[in-house]
Amino acid sequence: MSEGSRFLDPKILTQLPDIELIARRLVHGMFIGYHRSPYYGYSVEFADHREYTQGDDVRKIDWKVWGKSDRYFIKRFEMESNLRCFCILDTSASMDYAGDGITKLEYGCFLAASMAYLMMHQHDQVGLVTFDRQVRDLVPARGNRAHRRLLLDRLAKIRPGPGTDVPSILHELAERLPQRALLVVISDCFGSPEAISHAFEHLRFRKHDLILFHTLDRYELELPYEALSDFVDAESGRRLPVDPLVDRPGYLERITRFQQDMREACHKNQMDYVLANTSEPIEKMLFQYLLRRAGAA
Repeated sequence: MSEGSRFLDPKILTQLPDIELIARRLVHGMFIGYHRSPYYGYSVEFADHREYTQGDDVRKIDWKVWGKSDRYFIKRFEMESNLRCFCILDTSASMDYAGDGITKLEYGCFLAASMAYLMMHQHDQVGLVTFDRQVRDLVPARGNRAHRRLLLDRLAKIRPGPGTDVPSILHELAERLPQRALLVVISDCFGSPEAISHAFEHLRFRKHDLILFHTLDRYELELPYEALSDFVDAESGRRLPVDPLVDRPGYLERITRFQQDMREACHKNQMDYVLANTSEPIEKMLFQYLLRRAGAA
């Protein structure tokens, strides 16, 4: 078994809903999984009939209809086309934080593996991007089993890097990734929400559909500590003494504002915002999100 297969936790995957994740605004008439296109081809998906005209392929004649009507009709089928999806995973030092459970990076790996499994199960093509201060992996989107093993192996080998600059990375990806893809961004997004919003805008301009899984630890969201402590910035190494009893109200106000700023950045750019709290089971979080997205499509 591939080392990366540990990210395909059956507890996660068996509880994913059988719901087609809708990739809005990608290609006219397409739907994720079985993307129905207005263009006709030789797919297995039957569309409708039209009358036979001279020069049409006789193999397309529906002989059952001819038997009933004594007229020749051609079967038309919808062309199926695959969606390209890229899981964009932040592997910087801040993602290596864990309050009392798995790290944000481990959670992100499980999430990326689960999304890749779901998309490929629907016959879509999935690629992987990992980054810290620079893009570390850029695996093209493919859809076969060998490619899935490759993605899982890459996830298994991930190690946290140094600091990051999320806006710069997203601007770079806007120029490097093929147009019209579903981009699943998995990051704590530490940095300027305004700068990140501009980067999202760049990606939307390039015709991408985006989902942000804003990955945060419960301790970052709640600051549940009681004792006076020194907090160390994982990316800069800067130490900051904190008295939780005194500083908690102000901190909670700032972290709430940060989340709201990121939600607004996503709303402005017509993309989905999902808070990925690492204390919440991934299957529960994904289940609720996929239901919500399917209902909004």
